[in-house]
Amino acid sequence: METFLLCAPDFFCVDYSINPWMIGEKIDIKLAMAQWHDLEMTIKHLGADVKNINPVEGLPDMVFAANSGIVHQNTVVMSRMKYTERKDEIKYYRSWFVKNNYNIVDLIPGITFEGCGDALVHKSNLIGGYGYRSDLKALEITAGALNLSLHSLKLVDPRFYHLDTCFCKVSETHAIYYPDAIDKEDVKKLKGIIELIPVTELDARLFMCNSMLVNNVLLIPSRDAEIAAVLRNKFGIKTCTVNVSEFLKSGGSIQCLSLKI
Repeated sequence: METFLLCAPDFFCVDYSINPWMIGEKIDIKLAMAQWHDLEMTIKHLGADVKNINPVEGLPDMVFAANSGIVHQNTVVMSRMKYTERKDEIKYYRSWFVKNNYNIVDLIPGITFEGCGDALVHKSNLIGGYGYRSDLKALEITAGALNLSLHSLKLVDPRFYHLDTCFCKVSETHAIYYPDAIDKEDVKKLKGIIELIPVTELDARLFMCNSMLVNNVLLIPSRDAEIAAVLRNKFGIKTCTVNVSEFLKSGGSIQCLSLKI
């Protein structure tokens, strides 16, 4: 059974800015909580299991569980956050994984890595992004620890600071991506690994590349995006819309809120 780890947004707010989307917009916490519960219920409705980690006061971005690490075959490589505001999140996530009997890999000091924000597993491959939040060396170590072949992509647009803001696996054969956010030469590394479908800047700004597969159904943040119709009509990909608009105020969406474990 597919399983996802989520963290409720009890303390979610935008009190600091560590990416271009965080401009201090006030969070409607009741709406954020309702949207988060809708995401949780949708994942369960699609036949997956959900585990929860308790939120911690003073760590508003802990809600973005995907940034805590990356899990493969009961091994988790823990993140080392770039910004001071988020560093304390990891000790709570690490404790959760220890209590749940995962094999823990801690990266060496001095490098940064932000988990599934910048990395995803595709078959025997690790597709990783670097340049803003994660270091290339961290991706190399992570791929080795998980016994996966690394395909690294340099990110080149600060608005799309994590790989999961500009790249998303939408099936076992295809992924969507925003071409202007990734080094064009690096994109060529994925030839023969996965077929790529480009999205427009408008769709990228709607965080369509932060969608998430759950049991072969793609959870998307906006049904009205151009790429949504293309995926359904041309590629036969089932989609389900989950509105997480409050979380976009912090530069995150569906994938950011969910860590596949």
